Amino acid sequence: MRHLLKELNVSWDQAYHLLVATPHSPYLRRHRMSFLIGRVQLVSFIFAVLIPLWSAIDYVTLPWPEWAVLTAMRAVSGAIFLALAWPWNIEPTTRTAFFMLFVMMLGPPVFYLASQPLLSGVELGTWGSVAVEFYALLPFIALAGLCVFPLTVVEMLLFGVPFLVLTAYGASLSDNFTLETYIGNLWLALLILAVSLFASVSQLRYMIALVSRSSIDPLTGAYTRRSGAEIIDMQYRVAIRQDAAFTIIFFDLDKFKSINDTYGHDVGDQTLTMFTENLQSNLRGSDVIVRWGGEEFLAVLPNTNLSGARLVVGRILDNWLGERPDGAPLTASIGIAERKTDQLEDWIDLVELADQRMYTAKKSGRARAVLRDDEIMTGDLEVAAALAE
Repeated sequence: MRHLLKELNVSWDQAYHLLVATPHSPYLRRHRMSFLIGRVQLVSFIFAVLIPLWSAIDYVTLPWPEWAVLTAMRAVSGAIFLALAWPWNIEPTTRTAFFMLFVMMLGPPVFYLASQPLLSGVELGTWGSVAVEFYALLPFIALAGLCVFPLTVVEMLLFGVPFLVLTAYGASLSDNFTLETYIGNLWLALLILAVSLFASVSQLRYMIALVSRSSIDPLTGAYTRRSGAEIIDMQYRVAIRQDAAFTIIFFDLDKFKSINDTYGHDVGDQTLTMFTENLQSNLRGSDVIVRWGGEEFLAVLPNTNLSGARLVVGRILDNWLGERPDGAPLTASIGIAERKTDQLEDWIDLVELADQRMYTAKKSGRARAVLRDDEIMTGDLEVAAALAE
């Protein structure tokens, strides 16, 4: 397996991201779900147009009342696809995206299964037989359609295997059933599923690379300001909907310019990287670090109230965030704002308030944190006095 991954130029971590969605970041998850919903709407729109139009072929090739029943079924299917394609204001959640994909994918196999007993034993002409044979292709079309969605391996199997079973079951109901044809169709379905799996995972790999390149700061590994703003916006709306706590911690490295001026930008870059790594070690896995600009960073703490933020900042003030090139502690001026405590309904206002408190910390001597206008936390007083000089 290791040799195969090496040949494909895929690391174990990348393979894990392609296998399951668990390690995907909130930013990647949101963009992938938005893409899935968009693709479902596009494909559904095509189906909503083509399926009713096929009724004209049924009218010409099939006898009464079979063509009328199929036309009614097509009208219902078209209405469902039209509802999926409608430009609703949809929140791109995993549940919503996969529900829409499931409903869309269910259409062709269900139509196929419903048409089998209806057309069983019906005398058909040449063109009627051709039309019925086309219905037998619907499950294969559904399996092939999975290739246009960036899904993980597990997701592909969860969607593909049930439709594979439906295909096998439907083929067994055919009037022209033979074991040889049945095995051949089943083999074809497996082959289509395998090709769709490869195409789908390839799309996902490409999407992960693009999202990572555009959303992650290459120096520090923190989120960029643009991607961080999207994450904050998404998580803040969830916090408001659930009436949950939500904290922003704003960091500005103290006297960082002097590091660049004295030791050079390479050392400054190393200092930023060290800061981010040490900050991450003080946070939970669900917390997010955003490089807001230069030496300014945000720590985004969902489901964290002011007491929880106080504990986090206390750990940081005790040990700080590494060492400056001269061996002194790497400190920061810190501002904290919490949604419920500060009674703010807009995340932009929350960030601005944390920014203002960071400046208050900087003006009052650096190496400290301002939680509220009347609450300041300080670390080593000797360090703070040295930075104030």
